[in-house]
Amino acid sequence: MKKKTNNPAITKSYAKKMETISPFELKNKLINMADESIKKIAHTMLNAGRGNPNWIATEPREAFFLLGQFGLCECRHAFSLKEGIAGIPQKAGIAARFEAFLKENEKAPGANLLKEGYNYMLMEHAADPDTLIHEWAESVIGDQYPVPDRILHFTELIVQDYLAQEMCDRRPPKGTFDLFATEGGTAAMCYLFDSLQENFLLNQGDAIALMIPVFTPYIEIPELRRYQFDVTEISADQMTPDGLHTWQYKDEDIDKLKDPRIKALFITNPSNPPSYALSRETTERIINIVKNDNPNLMIITDDVYGTFIPHFRSLMAELPHNTLCVYSFSKYFGATGWRTAVIALHEDNIYDKMIARLSEEQ
Repeated sequence: MKKKTNNPAITKSYAKKMETISPFELKNKLINMADESIKKIAHTMLNAGRGNPNWIATEPREAFFLLGQFGLCECRHAFSLKEGIAGIPQKAGIAARFEAFLKENEKAPGANLLKEGYNYMLMEHAADPDTLIHEWAESVIGDQYPVPDRILHFTELIVQDYLAQEMCDRRPPKGTFDLFATEGGTAAMCYLFDSLQENFLLNQGDAIALMIPVFTPYIEIPELRRYQFDVTEISADQMTPDGLHTWQYKDEDIDKLKDPRIKALFITNPSNPPSYALSRETTERIINIVKNDNPNLMIITDDVYGTFIPHFRSLMAELPHNTLCVYSFSKYFGATGWRTAVIALHEDNIYDKMIARLSEEQ
């Protein structure tokens, strides 16, 4: 057994060393320090920094894998060689073949969800049946580069409806949110930092605000040499009269956003790790600040935990023209390994308007 040390100098030195590493590295060190007999439990307990669920949603996967079987049938319908090579899905008559496939497999797990999804798109979006099913078949097989590359047409319509339901509490603002599909929420984060800088909306050394606690990359990325943003941290340190933490924000701290030098606000809502949504009072205060004091404030909100909050309403619903919203399907569907997320931006937004005002050279 290794002898424990009570030497304050050694303890202080070790703590100082820990301050220099990433939170993800620290998490791994803590796991490795755990006793072998409880390592699996410790990993579950300590891996909350990445919020990995220990469950999965079954029905979407059942539908997805059944759709994959249909896609393979379509490839073989084009042609099939004994060497294990087949063609690509053909659009003509594909909807009729899909309906026949569902009828033949009506008892199969996932068939009902596919049928309901198909009927939903026909009824709610007047989708052309062959165009819709051809998109589904090609995308599940993955035989083509995606066109349009931003996000597939019918996928965007479905996800727009989903975000209106889950991020806007079924009360979306007027207009349309354009969606950009990304390889998970972390990729969305990187794309946003890069795009804002490449489009001269955020420049090296600019002032931004960061509402904390927050997912750790939001703390680390602004400090990178290419950004070196001047960060104002707004902490959720409001307490109740009897000393309990509410994980909400003080009015005087939110009022820092009135300063027009602060160009962007980064927020994780609900927060990570406490998982508390912004209070209605704080939301209203931010709305008033944008309307009256800082109208060009760019708001980047990471709402991946919003689906766990009843009647959640994102800032994308309240301030659609200022807000870029990141949503990931990873948490709610137990699908972190699939890396599926979107960035949502309203068609009428301050970003396009600010880009239009840039100098000719920029």
